[in-house]
Amino acid sequence: TNLTDPHTNGVAIEGTVNRLIFKLQAGADVDCRGVRLSIRCRNSSGAISSEAVDDPGSEAATSVKPGRRPLFVRRSVNDIASLTNEENDPPLPKGWEPRNDVSVDESNVTSSIIATHLEAGKSMFLPLDLFRPLNQSGDSSESESCTTSYEVSISYRQVRTVKGISQPNDLGDQVVVVRSGTVTWISPFTAEFSLINGNQKSFPCGIKHPSNMTQSSSNDSSISSPLIAAEGERIRMRFHLKAKELGNKVAASIENVLNEKETNEEQKYLYSSADSDLFFAQSKQGSKLSLAYSTTAKRSAQVSGAMSLGTISLKWKPVGITVSSETAPADGNSSLLDEFGLAHGPLILPDIAPMKFHGPRCHVLDAPFKSKLLKCPSAPKVGKPFRVSYQITNQTAKSQTLKLSLNKGQRGNTNPASNSELLIAGKMQGEAQMGPWEEKVFSFTFMSMIAGKVSRPQLSISSGRHQTWVINESSLSSQTLFVLP
Repeated sequence: TNLTDPHTNGVAIEGTVNRLIFKLQAGADVDCRGVRLSIRCRNSSGAISSEAVDDPGSEAATSVKPGRRPLFVRRSVNDIASLTNEENDPPLPKGWEPRNDVSVDESNVTSSIIATHLEAGKSMFLPLDLFRPLNQSGDSSESESCTTSYEVSISYRQVRTVKGISQPNDLGDQVVVVRSGTVTWISPFTAEFSLINGNQKSFPCGIKHPSNMTQSSSNDSSISSPLIAAEGERIRMRFHLKAKELGNKVAASIENVLNEKETNEEQKYLYSSADSDLFFAQSKQGSKLSLAYSTTAKRSAQVSGAMSLGTISLKWKPVGITVSSETAPADGNSSLLDEFGLAHGPLILPDIAPMKFHGPRCHVLDAPFKSKLLKCPSAPKVGKPFRVSYQITNQTAKSQTLKLSLNKGQRGNTNPASNSELLIAGKMQGEAQMGPWEEKVFSFTFMSMIAGKVSRPQLSISSGRHQTWVINESSLSSQTLFVLP
């Protein structure tokens, strides 16, 4: 009898050893001698056909990539990471090794003895362990579903007994009991990345890219474009961890989340269960954890012309499941069990590999300018002037001409001076010259005539030499000020 399936519904978690516990029960008047085990299994990617379920050795299933093939494993004598028989397969968890009584077809069936004698009316537990490594490549195409079909054969000599005593001359009959099943592999968590401010940049720093040209043929923000960033730009990212595939009984918990590319140790850890023990302690189907971080675009970190916007490492562990006392008889033979005892389903190993998620690829370009918002009050007051300042640095050895426009083309109003809610003083349109390596500050003075939510005019500054945007606030939604009375 398979004691695990009712608890897991045939689901196994990648990255840890998953245990199936079978209960072998001898008949009331039958001795089982020379009990042997053999296993046939077949791994398939994508949806599994009924033919593959019925016959694990059939060719109806699509093979799984070598580096992520599920394996039947067992405890090893040495507490080291064991290598599999396949070159491309990664090492197994420490203290585990492949089983040698597993075959994929009937031409090479092997078996192992699991008990010399199972007395009449007695039972024993048979643990079978499977392992599939996590997908650490960051390639979503390798995250396809995978199913393992298995067929467990128990062979033994059946010797009948009278009042618990077998006859000396009775050699018994050879009996084979076959149990088959399937295991569907799931990833404990999935991740989705997004830019907090979207693809449109208000401070593109004059990068020379088609999406940043002042005479761009299309300004439709709904059209997808590759991610680009200026050298040294700080990019704000958000990612969502989802446990959409975990069931009601098969669950996992998050211990900590960190950004491996963050050099500041204080900002490296994004989440820790030690600090938030009551939050996300046990994730089940539908659980979601959203976190934010920032990363610096660097050309030195480029690989094949692009860099990854962060590498998230997730330390996790499954939630343990134990065979109930009602199901497990007290006199059951547990000689095949190890230190995990009657734990089954995903096992809580001491050295589970963390999951790794790689952020989207971003092309990092040299920027002729450096630009930033230097000063903007968070809560100005009615009737009191306040200043908004921008700083631009020419990072080239050439003189540059900048074209400036404040509020030009803003929806519903092209003349900021006519806005009675917000009075503006300063140069709102024109040109400015910058020498090599020069730094310049552009300041505008405002005064709000009303309290509450007030739209701030948007600034656009472009490079005459490169025909690119240095500051382009008009690409974003309107900037809002909250004015106090």
